Amino acid sequence: MRREVGVGLVERALKLVENQWPELAEAPMRVPLEYYRSEEIAAREREVFETSPLALVAACEISETHDYQVREVLGRSVLITRDGDGVAHAFLNYCRHRGAEPVRGRGNARSFACPYHSWTYDSCGRLVGMPHRDRHQGLDLAELGLVELPSEERHGFVWAVLRPGAPIDVADHLGELDAEIGSLGCTGMNYYPALSNEPLAANWKSVAEGLLEGLHVPYVHPDTFALNPQAAGVDLAFYDAIGPHVRYGMPMFDAAGAERLRATPTEDWDPAASIGCVWWIAPGLLLAQELYGLIYADLTPGPDVRQARFRYGWLSPTLEAPDGQPSPEAMAARAARAVGQDRPVWETCGRGLAQGEHGYALIGRNEKGVQLLHRSIAGQTGFQGLSYA
Repeated sequence: MRREVGVGLVERALKLVENQWPELAEAPMRVPLEYYRSEEIAAREREVFETSPLALVAACEISETHDYQVREVLGRSVLITRDGDGVAHAFLNYCRHRGAEPVRGRGNARSFACPYHSWTYDSCGRLVGMPHRDRHQGLDLAELGLVELPSEERHGFVWAVLRPGAPIDVADHLGELDAEIGSLGCTGMNYYPALSNEPLAANWKSVAEGLLEGLHVPYVHPDTFALNPQAAGVDLAFYDAIGPHVRYGMPMFDAAGAERLRATPTEDWDPAASIGCVWWIAPGLLLAQELYGLIYADLTPGPDVRQARFRYGWLSPTLEAPDGQPSPEAMAARAARAVGQDRPVWETCGRGLAQGEHGYALIGRNEKGVQLLHRSIAGQTGFQGLSYA
């Protein structure tokens, strides 16, 4: 991030520690339970997901020419490839013959033969062969390639919009966060998967809530995230709405550290070492600084309003851990364990929000990040039901 932005965030973090008081919302928020239950609202949310750039994979997951990976995204099978010229693509993974899925899993291949009738596509999505070609005289193979989705490689991710022919402009989507996300260095990181695409029995928004507050950490994550330095003050945090996105940040120092920072000239402050940030990139991408790397998570609605899909992993800037730190593989395993701790709680929330008779969920003043999340979603979908106590 720009240094002036980072210094401003450090100043805010200092005030949190010195006052032992978080940045608060103006009032508690009431979120009607219909917000989590309504199929009409869910349809509007899916529209947002289908028309927004989604970071489908870290670019390092398809780092070599002819690497590929298949992802299930909002019920679609999507094939992400890197062609022979090193250009990333995203395709709907459906054969133009009878609709079977030509590709599964991940790997490296110059071509993909559909398992049904062996129509064959290359890493640019072109139809390059079929059995009994002589029976199809006059058929133009150039018109029968895989349907390509708008895609763009930026800041270490391959982004795509799920609707063919739609515009894509990731910098415009990120807006004021574009340079900040670029400064994280994800382009040079390595991805370590924790969860591939986990189904969760909860509305996706109730899962997102847990990603933007630390209040639950001592109770749900005593042996994982609670061990991180910033967990000492679980609600000592600052929050910003930046366009439709949310930045959530925490001090990485205690009271003694605050005194040392105050005694240090501002020009010598190191924002990257002093604060830890979480970015929720609308509609469902989470990036979070953790120890020496980043959590990279992808949250999407599931097939109905009471389900979600969650992809979770860890990005490391190095193949070897710094001295005294867990290995990248251990960090990914710990991330998977942490989500395993979250899952039963999220799913009880799912049942309570679906079946409860209490009218609304109450989001406290010290859950400002969650309030900003809901204000963003409501603004994008036209939901008018949020209110304040």
